[in-house]
Amino acid sequence: MAEQKLNIVMFGHKRIPSREGGIEIVVEELATRMVERGHHVTVLNRRGKHVSGGEVEKVNEYKGVHVKTVATIDKKGLAAMTSSFTAAVRAAVSKADVVHVHAEGPAAMCWIPKLAGKRVICTIHGDAQIISRKNIGLMAA
Repeated sequence: MAEQKLNIVMFGHKRIPSREGGIEIVVEELATRMVERGHHVTVLNRRGKHVSGGEVEKVNEYKGVHVKTVATIDKKGLAAMTSSFTAAVRAAVSKADVVHVHAEGPAAMCWIPKLAGKRVICTIHGDAQIISRKNIGLMAA
């Protein structure tokens, strides 16, 4: 049986190509490997400067990955949430089969593409505390 080829949209990172942080490395690796498997992948990059303060080169495609830039208020404390909101709306109206959201802040917007009927995956990177009934002292139902 032939493997189904998917349209995948990813957001929650700053931008690719980039080595600004671990999430950017993970998104780049996942996106390029999914393209190698024949899937159509679009990443929704934040607008703004590199974390070092330098300019960012605008690209439309990177190793077969389609790169789009979303509206962002480039101010500390606003950039992540505004880019996540605009990316979530863009993903919701896209032809994506799957929307993959990276990081806990951007994951707060996962309801937007979900409301539009998209399959949504959220990946929380780093050392996250798993909350379970056992951890918070609730009895199992």
